[in-house]
Amino acid sequence: MATRRRFEAVPITRGKAYRAKAQAQARSRKARSFLPVVILFIAAPLAGLAALASWHWLNPALGNASAAEASRQFAICGMTRQTCVVDGDTIWLDGVKIRIADIDTPEISSPRCDSEYALGIRARDRMQQLLNEGPFAVEAIGSRDEDQYGRKLRVVTRNGRSLGDMLVAEGLARTWSGRREPWC
Repeated sequence: MATRRRFEAVPITRGKAYRAKAQAQARSRKARSFLPVVILFIAAPLAGLAALASWHWLNPALGNASAAEASRQFAICGMTRQTCVVDGDTIWLDGVKIRIADIDTPEISSPRCDSEYALGIRARDRMQQLLNEGPFAVEAIGSRDEDQYGRKLRVVTRNGRSLGDMLVAEGLARTWSGRREPWC
């Protein structure tokens, strides 16, 4: 009786399929060796973004309900917009654009008449003066965080009184009604 020989599968080393499979395995090993480097280049920027997001979350300009009081020196906005006054109801605070949500002031950038422009300049200058008088709080209002232009919707107060209400009392602004009204 003849003994049976066991057959073992031996890879064919000469065919195209074998070479393609070997090359794919080599690429896979190479990719795995770069995995720590890829993780480093993804994790480091994500950590930076997380730190930035936490700064924004804690920044009073972005309006936590219990916003700390801030005191800054405001200029009239020019080319650089870090902490400045755009017009009577729009400011930049620490690089964040804020729409003062409780008022409407005349437009400066696209006025419909000369009297609107003149009143807008007075409102802007008065808002700058009010902001520079001392510490103020920036607080969220209502359920909307931003307007259609990406500005943060906030109310600016000092000692519990809205700076916007001060402009209204001086005839330089109107209480916000939910839409712009003509000034001419």
